[in-house]
Amino acid sequence: MPPSNFSYGPEYRLHYHWEFLKFFQGSDVLRLRECAIFRLPNELGYFRLGVTIKTKCNSVERNRVKRTIREAFRKMKTPLGSYDYNVVISGGRRLDYEYARRLRHTLEEEFPSEREMARFKRAR
Repeated sequence: MPPSNFSYGPEYRLHYHWEFLKFFQGSDVLRLRECAIFRLPNELGYFRLGVTIKTKCNSVERNRVKRTIREAFRKMKTPLGSYDYNVVISGGRRLDYEYARRLRHTLEEEFPSEREMARFKRAR
């Protein structure tokens, strides 16, 4: 069951270290301008989301970016299927308001299209 319009409960998120380690064992990857999105099939019937950001940056900025990503996935019109997604923000980026705005635009406008979904490639 996908999240409702106004909630994104904990059952729709990846929480544990072992869940994130699975992405290094043969997931599909889509590299966008602002982030990389890894995808693995699951058997739950709905998608789950994880976010990976370096911890050396400011926690306020890091949490703003996480909220932006969760909000963008919650609003997506395209069905995301029964997959686990991990959005990875690479190191060396300033996680300011401008970056959050660009990230939101990338996720809301580019990612959910059928063309982008077809661009997922096997990670090496």
